[in-house]
Amino acid sequence: MKFQFEGIRFLCKNNGRVLLADDMGLGKSLQALAWASLMTGARPLIIVAPANAKFNWEAEIKTHTFLDCQVLEGRKPVPILKDIVIINFDILPWWEDTLCQLKPQALIIDECQNVKTRNITRTQVCKKLSEMASYVIGMSGTPIVNKPVEFFSILNMIQPNEFSNFWKFAFRYCDPQKGWQGRGWDFRGSSHTQELHDRLQNFMIRRMKDDVMTQLPKKRRTTILVSCENKKEYEHAKNNFLEWYENQMGTDKARCAKKAMALVRIGQLKKLAAEGKLKSAFQWIDDFLDSTNEKLVVFVHHKSIFQALWDRYKKIAARGKQKGKQRQIEVDKFQNDKKCKLYIGSTKADGTAITLTAASTVLFLELGWTPAEMSQAEDRIRRIGQTATKINVYYILAKDTIDLNIWDLIEKKRKIIGKILDGEDVKESKMNVGNLVKLLNHKTKK
Repeated sequence: MKFQFEGIRFLCKNNGRVLLADDMGLGKSLQALAWASLMTGARPLIIVAPANAKFNWEAEIKTHTFLDCQVLEGRKPVPILKDIVIINFDILPWWEDTLCQLKPQALIIDECQNVKTRNITRTQVCKKLSEMASYVIGMSGTPIVNKPVEFFSILNMIQPNEFSNFWKFAFRYCDPQKGWQGRGWDFRGSSHTQELHDRLQNFMIRRMKDDVMTQLPKKRRTTILVSCENKKEYEHAKNNFLEWYENQMGTDKARCAKKAMALVRIGQLKKLAAEGKLKSAFQWIDDFLDSTNEKLVVFVHHKSIFQALWDRYKKIAARGKQKGKQRQIEVDKFQNDKKCKLYIGSTKADGTAITLTAASTVLFLELGWTPAEMSQAEDRIRRIGQTATKINVYYILAKDTIDLNIWDLIEKKRKIIGKILDGEDVKESKMNVGNLVKLLNHKTKK
């Protein structure tokens, strides 16, 4: 899109020392990777990101570039074989020496508000890496979470000459007050904000959704690839299912008799995959609520997943899966109560016949079986009669699980069908168990 080209030009113009502060969902990672593809000298490149985003970076690199990368996991360092490295904030301290030995030429810090505190280890490691790098890109739709004092660390990494001294920054922009009983200083305030804004314009680019609305498609689907926290349990269940299927489905007669049972067992795999990505989902939802003033609709399938979300967010959420009058009460609460930020619904129970237009973003934590089922749920937030409505749809998928197999099958169906309208589609209501098992087997043997 045009504004993304402008972002790439801004990165090039400023020699890769930029705060990329576009609103959530405007493709900050794509712009940074386009710049990295152009700047062949920006190697080794280290990308530091939240845990729930690092596999997304890997997927973006594989999908949109000819670059190669290595994703680092765990606390025990291994040899780094690629010149582009992706690591999450949580394990930075254990990889510090290994990363420093790379002598990186470029550093990208995704969701850079995570280095807002100067004296914690993750910030100190990023600072050390930034001092080695010729290029430093900070990325966040909310680089300041609460107060200007949190802004200094990332500004110092990107523009160390411009923002070289914390005390100068704090006394100028953080409304310094004497601490309790005259001890120390309190930098929780703000001062000279317009001046700070003006200084940022030389190296910060920021576009909000409203600024580029005409360039955005009516509906955007984005997949978020995350790790599966219960991988051993999931793999055990998957292998048991494949063994059972091979033994039970040998003949056509047996195949027909056992298909329903196979779907039940597949449902258990889906549930385990959903449980394995709950931690990442919580983090994504928290980030969304912290970085926007928008409302969010979250769709799930299993009761346990619904309950986990409800237990965490019930103070700011409306509850789906209700019947009769109570259902409309919950919908009205979400539509009209400014404090109600979430609608937690069931793809089956809440995917049709209700309107949730207070939100423009939907998150799917679990997949259905058909494109129509999910399209119906997606369009709960589409404003009736307003064809120019822009909505964002996110799907959280657990890496190396049945999620990816089902997503592949659904996307193939979506391409064949082309465009699915709201409503039942009997022809595509059945899942081809055999095809799904082939995909699961392929992943296992691979």
